[in-house]
Amino acid sequence: MKTILLFFISILTLGCGPEYYAPNSQNIPIMKAKGQTNLGIGYNESDYTHGFEIQAAHAITNHIALQLNGDWVNGDSSNDYKATGRMLEIGAGYFKKTAPHFVFETYGLLGFGKIELEKTTSNTNNFSAKFNRMGIQPSLSYSRKHFSTSLSSRFVHLKYRDINGNQNSTDFDPNYLRTNNAYWLLEPALTIQFGTENLKLQLQYVYSYNLTNPEFEQEPDIISLGLKFNINPKKE
Repeated sequence: MKTILLFFISILTLGCGPEYYAPNSQNIPIMKAKGQTNLGIGYNESDYTHGFEIQAAHAITNHIALQLNGDWVNGDSSNDYKATGRMLEIGAGYFKKTAPHFVFETYGLLGFGKIELEKTTSNTNNFSAKFNRMGIQPSLSYSRKHFSTSLSSRFVHLKYRDINGNQNSTDFDPNYLRTNNAYWLLEPALTIQFGTENLKLQLQYVYSYNLTNPEFEQEPDIISLGLKFNINPKKE
């Protein structure tokens, strides 16, 4: 699950070569009324990464809500490497009940993060880069008291900056990311929640497709499992 946050989250991992990006979970709070608060924690995993996420959302009016998301990721690396990534994401958006049990939401998102790759056997082959990610995330949810399911899609622009690394490294080339530092991504997702009215288990799958360069070194998808805690506004 999760967001924020993106995060995305960008992360370097160790397969045949470094992976420069992995999507974070999407925050789908299913807002219905002013004063509603939705909180979440979760674990996400891809082929070469695993991470911990937190998500929060609050409705400030009957149609406007804010988001805050965080993601901390580690690469499933060998004994010679340590790969990490982190991201913080903020968002604001619109929600509306479109029919009985259906809720439409769309959020504008802005994320900031950093990826790092360290070769533990040498202090000369380290790599790091910061990134910004911004975009929109529309969703449509079917919500009942004990079950909900959501279809969503995140369309974002990802840009890397402050790229540092040894120019002569044989493990990873910083010039690759300097010359390929901006991308458009489309990330559809399916979310399923079930449990009590206020506490639900959430399962989410996110697929990430790089529209700019499908061959870019990144994780193509993640799956996440977490808990969502919903606090409804007090009835007057």
